[in-house]
Amino acid sequence: MDAEEIFDLIVRADEKLKYATAANADVRRMQARELLGEALAAARDAGNDALISQAEFRLLDLDTAD
Repeated sequence: MDAEEIFDLIVRADEKLKYATAANADVRRMQARELLGEALAAARDAGNDALISQAEFRLLDLDTAD
């Protein structure tokens, strides 16, 4: 997976959270966490430190928001 595809996963995760409603917030958080996990794994495989940091930061933020 290239850097653009990894970044797209991070953006998609952000959008899941951005457009979540009260009725689907838990599902959206779970979907975002899955996308970010995929992005983190791909960034690690690619050795892209910037994207690793982005994915880790967003996962940490998501975990502290719960």
